[in-house]
Formats: sequence, C-alpha cells, structure tokens
Amino acid sequence: MRRFLAAALLAMLLSACNRRQPDTGSIRIDPALEALVPPDTLFIMGANIDAIRNTSVYQKHIGVVNLPRLNEFSRQTGIDLRKDLSQVLSVSNGKTGVLLARGKFGEGDLQPRLEKQGAKRFAYKGQNLFGDDRNAVMFLNSTTALAGSTATLKSIIDDRKHDGLPPALAEMIRSIPGDNQIWAAFIGGTQGLNMTVPENSNLANAIRVFKGMDRAVLGMDLRNGFDLNGNAICNTEDNARQLRAALKGIIGLGRLSTPDSKPELLRLYDAIQVDQTQQKVTVTAHVPPDLVNKFIDLWVTVR
Repeated sequence: MRRFLAAALLAMLLSACNRRQPDTGSIRIDPALEALVPPDTLFIMGANIDAIRNTSVYQKHIGVVNLPRLNEFSRQTGIDLRKDLSQVLSVSNGKTGVLLARGKFGEGDLQPRLEKQGAKRFAYKGQNLFGDDRNAVMFLNSTTALAGSTATLKSIIDDRKHDGLPPALAEMIRSIPGDNQIWAAFIGGTQGLNMTVPENSNLANAIRVFKGMDRAVLGMDLRNGFDLNGNAICNTEDNARQLRAALKGIIGLGRLSTPDSKPELLRLYDAIQVDQTQQKVTVTAHVPPDLVNKFIDLWVTVR
C-alpha cells in the first residue's frame, strides 16, 4: 500500500514537469481545484500540464524521456499521466500537504485496478477513498483527483464551503505572469517552515536562512528553453543578505561539482543571477534550448 501511494504521488509530480497559460495577465487556477485548497495553506505550487505539453522543451525532450516508474503507474492504473492530466496543484500548510489534479480519470476502471494494487476502498461522507488511515487517493469525479494524508483529505471534504485560497496567497499568485507554465507562491514566514532538525546541524542553519523569508513567488516558462523568475521578500535586510549568500553558495557548489567531462554545464550555473535590493532578493535564469537536452541527459535519462 505504501509503495502504491508513493508511486502515485511521484508519478503525478513527475507529470507536472510534463501541459499553456495565456501570454497575458496573471496565473489562472482551475476553479474546481481552487475551491479545494485548504484555508490554512502557506505554500502552493502549480503546473499547467496542457501548456507544458505544447512547449518545444516537452516535445523534444521531456515527452520522449523513458520514466519507468511513471510508465508502471500508468500500466497499473490505466491513467496515462502524460496525456490525462490538465492541471496540478501541490499545497502545504508547512506540516502536511496534498496534491490536487484535474484531468481525465476513468473511475470505472480505476477502482478495481487500485484495489488490485493493495489500496483499500473506504467511504467518508459519501466519498470513496483508496488507501489506509494514513494516506489515500480520492476521486471527486471523473476529472478531479486528490492525493495526500487521509486526515487532510477528510478535512477537505468537511470544509468544502470555504472561499478557497487564503487572500494573501491569492494576491501573491496574481503577481505571477500568466505565461509561466510552472509556478509557486509562499507566505507565512517562519511558521511556513516548521521543521524539527538538530539545532546545530548544517540543515538547521540553512532552514534559518530560508525562515527569514516573509513571502516569495516563482515562475518558470518552458516555451524557449527554460526561463525562471523569482523573488523573495525577507523580514529584514540582514535576512535578505543571508538568503542571497546562501543561494550564491549553492550555485558555487554546483559549479565546483561539475564533472570535467561536462564543461558545457557551467553555462547552466552561469545563467543564474541572484540580486538583492534592501529586503528583496531576486533570482533570474535563462537556460537556452541547446542546454536543456544536456541537463535532462545528466539528471533524468535512465541508462
């Protein structure tokens, strides 16, 4: 059961890097998914799968990559995640998260397939869930699916009448240009990163840096290679300096770890620019189309 749920979540997330938002205006979320976003959400990441599928990056690279786990999930469930999804949202309150998806789900075939893979079916307030008391997948109808902790899914069923996105998060999303196929927004400062790690560890130091963020947005456009634009507003100017230094450090480590046999990948790190103005940190990057193939070959292609 645990393996099935892990495969389901992984496959849905991988497909998000596989469908086009209007070239003007801001990000638009499918109303059916927006209505399901829990009111305590602090982080949201979305992918317009239809738009990504229309990009040359997908058609030339991602769409032809062999992803065995994705293929196996499709075989087991009958869902072709490269074709059947239209939009995906991943949301979190800093403690638990849930994946929301719109697409084409043949419920009649799905239920016996899921049960055959070890997912037990149980009902909650008129909805069928597949999983156990810890994690589950739920199909509200033939076009809407949710996956996450069982408790979170039940709370969404209980609270279907709320107004959707928290106003502060909705405002951040409206600042993201609509021509980004993949995007993310974060609010909440330190409460949004409530993690328990050893106090004196390197991870704790890194988390303290990112806890200095009050809010942040990120957009990615795959129409012409890979274009990224993001910005973070920090609590103080000193936190902004620390965040900029941390990001520059990550880029520096990436350059140092680039194999001698792959000198062209240095262009990937050189394409990333990190700047700071008072409490604001901005990150921009343009990875040209000719480098996308090398990046996928290094990190994604199965040999």
